[in-house]
Amino acid sequence: MGPRGPTIEHEEPTMDLVRESRPTLVAPRPVRPQPESATAMLRRCTALATRARVELLSPHHRPATAELTALLAEMEGWGEAGADDPDPTMIVLAAAALQDLAERLGEPGAEGLAVGVHEVLDVLHGMMAGRIDATA
Repeated sequence: MGPRGPTIEHEEPTMDLVRESRPTLVAPRPVRPQPESATAMLRRCTALATRARVELLSPHHRPATAELTALLAEMEGWGEAGADDPDPTMIVLAAAALQDLAERLGEPGAEGLAVGVHEVLDVLHGMMAGRIDATA
């Protein structure tokens, strides 16, 4: 007892006690978007190749050409990794659209859209060789 009456002793909390008393917060896991299916990519490729062909007639801004170049870069990897069993009709349609665009572009240079078009055409022709009874 102290001069003014009974005293209550308080223990100073340490960091260990503070840590133990806090609830554990778990950050939510980032949601990974589902990869675009190969059939949907082929559908986009067909549409973009057709738009890029039209854009070749205009010296102005070419948004489809830029978007197609990015998509072709993704599709080039199908040669090694394969695709998730795309619709055979879409393989043929995309190959036909790219073939038409390739004829308008001429021979591929060292880089750019023409190279991507020819690379993906090779991949699509390889996919068609074992599965489809037609070539684009």
